[in-house]
Amino acid sequence: MEDVKDARELVEERMRNTGFEQDILDKVLDLLDRFDDDREKLFEEMLSKLEQPGYDGLRDRWATNCEQAEALMDRLEQDMRSVMEDSQANAMSADERWTAVGPHDFLTGERKIWENVAKLDVPDAATLMSKVLEADIAIIKQCDEDLKNARSDDAIVQQILVKNFATALDKTKALLAKYAQLPTGIARLVVLLMKDPTAKAAALELIKAYEQISAENYEAAKQKRAAREMVLKNVKLLTDAREQLDEDWINQLFARGAEAAGAWRGIGATGDYRAADWDWMKENVLDRGLDTRAEDAKEQSKHLYDELFPTFVTESTKAFAQLTDDPATLAQFTEDLQETRETLEEMLDNEEEFVDSEMADGDYKQTAKASLDLAISTLKAGWDMMFQKTKEADDQVKD
Repeated sequence: MEDVKDARELVEERMRNTGFEQDILDKVLDLLDRFDDDREKLFEEMLSKLEQPGYDGLRDRWATNCEQAEALMDRLEQDMRSVMEDSQANAMSADERWTAVGPHDFLTGERKIWENVAKLDVPDAATLMSKVLEADIAIIKQCDEDLKNARSDDAIVQQILVKNFATALDKTKALLAKYAQLPTGIARLVVLLMKDPTAKAAALELIKAYEQISAENYEAAKQKRAAREMVLKNVKLLTDAREQLDEDWINQLFARGAEAAGAWRGIGATGDYRAADWDWMKENVLDRGLDTRAEDAKEQSKHLYDELFPTFVTESTKAFAQLTDDPATLAQFTEDLQETRETLEEMLDNEEEFVDSEMADGDYKQTAKASLDLAISTLKAGWDMMFQKTKEADDQVKD
């Protein structure tokens, strides 16, 4: 590589100018060539590990290679000193020979850089980005499943409510029809209530139906409340985790790793050592590792916060915000039931007025009034209960 090539040329020039045997020079240059190969291998191992997905063993690989780099530099110096000691071409001591020809700036600068690389800022940044990616994917999977389940539960609840609203309205209208269509020979509704046991029981049967429908609606509301809580739980989860999962955090992690790699050359460049290989190393760290990791993490983060999060927020404020997905459904049911109720009440009020003002006092009148009062009170209690339970079911979802 370029840095070792420069150091090799400098050492060769110094040795030729200082006076060494050719075989000594060849051995020293061979040591530098071998060092170059081993150093490049370390670079490649680190980059290869960095560009692999995930983070298992990444930090250990970089830490081990930093230790190996230090050992390589120590061995290079020791082996060069040992080879030069065998020279008989000059009268310098071993230390003087090393001082005269050794690649001092190269080794000094390299040691500073490798010491900084050993802080593991780059693999740590890469690891954190991979953990963000990992967390995003796991949360996306869970959120997708939760949303699917919530929507499924909501659809079931909606079917129950629509069916029950229709049943309640149909039964109420059926009672109205029964009271409105008097049999031949019966002139007044009050007479029907006195003479026909089924007419007398009809109001009670309607109330029983109301009770069953209200109970089913309330249970459905609890089921929808659970689905709503699931949606709200995910909204809170994504809100609380945003600082550690969104693009801004990923960009910060990338910048942390890029800054560390960008500082290597400046840390080590000194004297005749330019540390040019560390610019190459920095570019490869970015291109083969950090860029890919950042983009992969940001892609999932965008899916999480640009797609899923808004969906959960929308669902929590619309479909899961009240008893029915469409508030118009509940409003229409309430309106239709109220209109039918008012018609029935008007009929019963007319009968009550007839009994009070037209019928002669006596046992018959008292019996008629009792039958009418029972129907009126029964229906009023049923309507009140139905509207109250419907409101309770709606509140169960909203609270």
